[in-house]
Amino acid sequence: MKETRIKDRLQLVEKRDELVACIGYFDGLHKGHQLLINEVKDVAKERGLKSAIITFDPDPWTVVNNKSHVNHLTPMRDKIALAESMGIDHLIIIEFTKDISKLEPIEFVETILVPLNVRVLVCGEDFRFGYRGAGNVAFLQEHARYYFDTHIMEIDYSVNKKIGTTAIVQSLLKGDIESANDMLGREYHLSGFVVKGHQRGREIGFPTANIEITDEYVIPQEGVYAGYATVRGKTYRSLISIGHNPTFNHSVKLSVESHLLDFDEDIYGEVISQTFVSCLREQIKFDSIDALIVQMNEDKEKAVKLFDEIESAI
Repeated sequence: MKETRIKDRLQLVEKRDELVACIGYFDGLHKGHQLLINEVKDVAKERGLKSAIITFDPDPWTVVNNKSHVNHLTPMRDKIALAESMGIDHLIIIEFTKDISKLEPIEFVETILVPLNVRVLVCGEDFRFGYRGAGNVAFLQEHARYYFDTHIMEIDYSVNKKIGTTAIVQSLLKGDIESANDMLGREYHLSGFVVKGHQRGREIGFPTANIEITDEYVIPQEGVYAGYATVRGKTYRSLISIGHNPTFNHSVKLSVESHLLDFDEDIYGEVISQTFVSCLREQIKFDSIDALIVQMNEDKEKAVKLFDEIESAI
């Protein structure tokens, strides 16, 4: 996959392949996005052209609404990795600005899509673009046909339920990992650096990797989860605790800690990628450390049973 970052309008007119493309922010690259991207690949193959995803950085919503520090399902580095795994030829990342947000639909077509050498634009029936979303598929069919073809993808919602980023975020914030993963088409994950904590987990027999989240991820609801942690190229079963350590009562900042099963190595400073498979329980404040240890052993037993079921089905 060729990755192109465009920070200047002059870069838009650089010589490039003729493209079949879709365009959007695509946070999550969920099942709905995947259907669109697969259609791009199919049309590109039929036409003998290259496939492309055109996206933006930062999130257009944050620019238009003057927001910062907004959490996402897929920070840009994750989006790039996922796009490459989907077998797309080109990923074009355009720096989104206030000026771009004010482009009328025909200006957007002529100053963005035409210079990028788009020959076919693949979009859903509800696609909107341009200043205040004034452009739609009808506009493209009437006004953009002189420049490129518009391929409208119709989705049979009796077979494929409508999937959206907002619904996935809401599921995560409720701790409904199964629903979120179903809409994503994969396990939700986040990553960060392993940093030193208070080492209370090690003292009670459950050492944890404290994950310093540097990207702006959506963090699931506070609770205890089962998932898989990948570090140093190897993947391990894990229990994840998200919360403020209520039993020890010492964490003001929300913490994300992963207890890797059958693992005892020093991984401080390493990057850890953590997926979420299921929520085991809500965060609880226990009356004693002993009660916490009993519960954590029960959590582990429940998680191991879940992992065995998942892995036996593969």
